[in-house]
Amino acid sequence: MSFPTIFDWLERFEYLRGYPAALGVLATAVIIVLAWEWRAAILALAAQYLLLGLLYVDVLDPRLAVVKVLVGLFVCLILVITAGQVSWGRLPVDVLPAEAEQIKAEQRVNIGPLAVPVSGLLRLAAAAIMCLVVWALVDRVGGLPLLAGTAVPLTAVYFELAVVGLMAFGLLAITISPEPMRIGMGVLMFLSGFELYFSALDQSAATLAALAALNLLAAVVISYLVQRRYAIPALLD
Repeated sequence: MSFPTIFDWLERFEYLRGYPAALGVLATAVIIVLAWEWRAAILALAAQYLLLGLLYVDVLDPRLAVVKVLVGLFVCLILVITAGQVSWGRLPVDVLPAEAEQIKAEQRVNIGPLAVPVSGLLRLAAAAIMCLVVWALVDRVGGLPLLAGTAVPLTAVYFELAVVGLMAFGLLAITISPEPMRIGMGVLMFLSGFELYFSALDQSAATLAALAALNLLAAVVISYLVQRRYAIPALLD
């Protein structure tokens, strides 16, 4: 019994390559920005790395693209272990439950019978605006000259859509949340956009290794900051 090769998997998921993969990457970015639950955000990040593998195949050898995906999934594993160690964002020990409820009540707005968190409305509005901006920049303008002179033709607008979208939503996630985990996932999305773009410029193994190390280092730093905030918050004083 023979196991499927990388090329067999690519043939099976051929229908997802191109625009479907790029739009899927943007959809996962929106979920990461909007999701209140860490589990949903990390699951969306893992799906994003899998879809990115289909885009990397456009500019890299499929075996190198698989390495990119494996690094991304290992980053997600680090985040899952870290989140589990801090009980998935439980209240820090320096915040009393009564204080947390008071803060939540002050940060809600009443819409009819519903009390909606202001942060949720702001995230939704920001994500909607960012979707319009990214689409206007890449599609309505006819593409950006990001990839001039590279292995990717300028007509591959979906590739630029993924690059610009990841960077934009990564910056958005960094700026609209005070939580280290969400900021960290924003940094990882921005790095994914930069890495996707840079992979079209340089396909060397040395560059692949350096970017993989950068992603793993970012995951370790995020893990440390999350644990510092939730596991040992007294150090922040």
